[in-house]
Amino acid sequence: MNKSIFSKLLASYIGIVLVAIAIVGSIQVYLVQNYLIKNKEQELVVRSQELSDIVKPFLLTNSDPRPVILTVNRADRVLGTEVWIIDKYGKVIVASADHLYCLGNTLEQMDLDQLKSGKVSIRTGPTEYFKGAMIRTIAPIFHESEFLGGVILYSPVKGVNDTTKTMSKIYLGAALLGILISICIGFLLTKQITRPIKRVCEITKNIAAGKFDQRVEIKSKDELSVLAFSINHMTQRLSELDKMRRNFVANVSHELRSPLTSIQGYIDALIQRKAKNRHDETKYLQIVQQETHRLSRLVNDLLEISRFDSQTALFVVDEFPLRSIVDRALTSLKIQLEGKHLTVKIDIPQTLPFCYGDEDRIEQVIYNLLDNAIRYSSHGGTIIIFATSLNEKIIVEITDFGQGIPPQDLPFIWDRFYRVDKARSRIKGGTGLGLAIVKEIVDKHGGQVMVESRLEEGSKFSFTLKQFKPETET
Repeated sequence: MNKSIFSKLLASYIGIVLVAIAIVGSIQVYLVQNYLIKNKEQELVVRSQELSDIVKPFLLTNSDPRPVILTVNRADRVLGTEVWIIDKYGKVIVASADHLYCLGNTLEQMDLDQLKSGKVSIRTGPTEYFKGAMIRTIAPIFHESEFLGGVILYSPVKGVNDTTKTMSKIYLGAALLGILISICIGFLLTKQITRPIKRVCEITKNIAAGKFDQRVEIKSKDELSVLAFSINHMTQRLSELDKMRRNFVANVSHELRSPLTSIQGYIDALIQRKAKNRHDETKYLQIVQQETHRLSRLVNDLLEISRFDSQTALFVVDEFPLRSIVDRALTSLKIQLEGKHLTVKIDIPQTLPFCYGDEDRIEQVIYNLLDNAIRYSSHGGTIIIFATSLNEKIIVEITDFGQGIPPQDLPFIWDRFYRVDKARSRIKGGTGLGLAIVKEIVDKHGGQVMVESRLEEGSKFSFTLKQFKPETET
């Protein structure tokens, strides 16, 4: 890839230089050539007007043409031109030595009319009398408004072409020099550009191989530095995700191993008849049952988390009353509440607007928060469920007066498998995924989750939901 980029950039630099030189050179040659031709035309016009004054007496008196011919020959040698003279009818009456055969030829009517109007006729291009392109000027001769004839001057364009060819050679040399310079500059620039790109390729290959400890260092302040920053940020995020993945696998393995080890131990005890009596056998079976339920909850929670991660969790949104799902959640947790002799106080006004969301998912949120409050509430304590409407949102709060959460642990309680007291959490039967699922569900509803807690005073978990409005219906 580096070689390909190098060759493309180098070819681009050379191409730009060549195109620039070709365009500038062509324009310059054209302008110079045009200037030289115009200058030559003006020079011939001036000279033809001078010759017309010399020829004029001959045309007036019809004198012997030999003096005029001598004059014409001298002009021809001085200017490198051919001089012809025409009469008032446009007929050639005097020509240079090489074109005596043209005597008697008549000027084109268009040119003749132009001369009679007093204008000088100028034309550049090929002609039937000469091999190469010529510049031709015709100056009219008048006497007291009477048209007597004209002086024709022919001058080759070859001198102008020679000048333009010399300029072309100069520009060709400049082009070759420009190519050499562009190769040197292009080589340095492409090396400067492709070196960090090569480094980026090496880093990305290492990232693909799972090496997240390397960073791209580019000191320039351009697009490459932005690319390097993005790659470094991506590498950091991948490193964090890889660490989370490893921790997740380790946590899942540990969470599965603990109940399985317990189940295996008690089943072995039952098979080996280590239970002393019927009461011990029942106790062992109850423990196996509890651990089985714990495994079932863990698997269900893992499946739920997996659905959120893969964006396959289905949400059926509609209006629903909050009080109904609170009552259902309390009914599901009735045994746990009675087991700890907890009192639940509900403060949900009857005028509370309906919520808008997935009713089953929100019931799971309330169930998880209540289950968490029950686990960490003191025996005989109280749990308060409060709800209100504010700014077109429903705010739900679940407060317990249990052991509370240390301040340093509050930022992490929504993380998967995070436990404030890991040993006590497993004894209480938690999976470490309940609060993580709560946050996922509330986030999917566009709400927020919050927590306030003090040690030995309890915790208050709250979340917000959309309030149902008629225009919300889909």
